[in-house]
Amino acid sequence: MKRRQPLPSRWFVADERTGRRLWPGLRAIRPGGGVLILYRDLPKRERAVLLAKLRRAARQRRLALADEEAGEAARVHDLAELRQALLRRTPLLFLSPMFETRSHPDWKPLPRMRAAALIRLAPVPVIALGGMNEAGFRRIERLGFQGWAGIDAWLRT
Repeated sequence: MKRRQPLPSRWFVADERTGRRLWPGLRAIRPGGGVLILYRDLPKRERAVLLAKLRRAARQRRLALADEEAGEAARVHDLAELRQALLRRTPLLFLSPMFETRSHPDWKPLPRMRAAALIRLAPVPVIALGGMNEAGFRRIERLGFQGWAGIDAWLRT
């Protein structure tokens, strides 16, 4: 994500679990939104080809991209991971899980006050992740989140 771009408040998460639903998800998110790219388990060559296609699609749809592997973003779940991300000077954080989620059914949602404390410690924007949709974001936005990210919320529109 380039510094001059305004920070999107709505993000689509693209990873191995997205599979064939990647392209419908990209079409569902409005121009000005963002795409968090994970895809850590793909072979290097396949990942490079997919990233090139994603960049082309993002340009056409005016979407911002943040690649976790390139250090443009990080997912954090607790204070230790927050500290690691800040030491790496990661410019964008995704805090999760905020709600129960299908992708990680065994993870318990973060208590709201713990999430608020982690957000206050972060000198960079924090996006809510984990079981998120518009209604969920309205419930937790006042904790200090700059936006929300999800997979299923974009695929059910």
